[in-house]
Amino acid sequence: MNQVAQILDRWGLMECVPEMGPQVLRLTLVSAANIKHRSNNFYFEAWAEPSEGYPKNSRVHRPTSGTVDLGCEHLEIDWVGDEKEVVLHAVEYSGKKQSVDLPIGEVRIPRQAIERYMLEARKQPNDMRYGTRTLDLTAVQRQEAIQRRRRFQDMFLPHSWFAAILAKVGAETGVHVPTPEEVAKLRNENEALKFENAKLRQFTSGRSDDGCIGGCGPCDRPERAMCVAVRFELVEKNSSDLGRAALIRQASFQER
Repeated sequence: MNQVAQILDRWGLMECVPEMGPQVLRLTLVSAANIKHRSNNFYFEAWAEPSEGYPKNSRVHRPTSGTVDLGCEHLEIDWVGDEKEVVLHAVEYSGKKQSVDLPIGEVRIPRQAIERYMLEARKQPNDMRYGTRTLDLTAVQRQEAIQRRRRFQDMFLPHSWFAAILAKVGAETGVHVPTPEEVAKLRNENEALKFENAKLRQFTSGRSDDGCIGGCGPCDRPERAMCVAVRFELVEKNSSDLGRAALIRQASFQER
């Protein structure tokens, strides 16, 4: 059904079946609380996975206390219906370049949960309590946060080109330059080894490094960066009447 809607939209025939018109997932940012880094300005990024394009960004917020009113700002994401999850990042605002900003908190909301929230909001569209949930954003590891910069690198130099250049330089100098995929694989292997070592220490001492007793595995609870109240709604994508564009006045400062 979603593929049919996409084809009809591409052919400009969606007006014939308005009930299948393109829709967007609207995220309403209500408030943020329990903010750990109160001295850092931040903004939000939201996107669906899998998806094409870049995330949607919010305004920059400047916390003066542990709670911030987000003003019910809307972030709209194209929604086909076969997405696996929605990712919401709180990103520290550096004030320099967006490409150097690093996320400080993350939450991944599965599609099944989003569909329940959207149904709630549809039944009670005028009551903000329906379709709204408080989400814990957990701290992002620095190595994972740096991965965010890759999408900005690809704007100027595709990732495949960059890897080929590094490989060529390494071959000419006789030094093996690992690819990002190899680095990620090694990092995952190291994390697995750390997990196994923690389990072995539990069996010998009965307690993990972070004080958890028992043999169920190490207590690897991610640190919470903040809590965010978000409402999820599925709404029709707004469409402008292109036939009226010629009737709109030219800006006075550009009039000839």
